[in-house]
Amino acid sequence: MTILSTFIMLLIPIFLIFFLITLKFGMSQKSKDEREKKILLKSYQYASIVFPIGWLLIEIYYRFFDKISMDIYRDYMVLLIFVMFITQGMSILILKKRKTIIDL
Repeated sequence: MTILSTFIMLLIPIFLIFFLITLKFGMSQKSKDEREKKILLKSYQYASIVFPIGWLLIEIYYRFFDKISMDIYRDYMVLLIFVMFITQGMSILILKKRKTIIDL
């Protein structure tokens, strides 16, 4: 078992917590409100940045520094998906506590 796999195993409970927060918020009746729709859209915006940037960093590492195996590449992709959902769940929690949501 590699260090990366161990790190992913440690992230699983955190991922599940924030994934359930995202599901609960997205399927609740509150999410139909205008403010909650903005919170959901903003959290999608923050989470959608994680995957392309992470994938780009993995590709730069692969092309310029060292070749990686398919197993490690797969582990990195799983890690990116976990981090994406954690980012979305955290942004939902933070934005719910704010009084105003800044539109960009």
